[in-house]
Amino acid sequence: MFLPTPHNAKDAISKYAGFFGMVISIAFALNLILPTGETFSNTPKLIAVILIGIFLGWLSFAIKAKK
Repeated sequence: MFLPTPHNAKDAISKYAGFFGMVISIAFALNLILPTGETFSNTPKLIAVILIGIFLGWLSFAIKAKK
């Protein structure tokens, strides 16, 4: 996913910043959407939305458009 060598340092920084920004925004949105109750208390809900954000972010960066 991120391991191919970037052309320069700015390229690598922007790629990592884009990934972490995407993870944070997905986790924040899911945290607002999912209810907190008997099945999901705060800590497991937070862990679940962070993991979902990581996997969705990884998926979006792993898909390559065919030209």
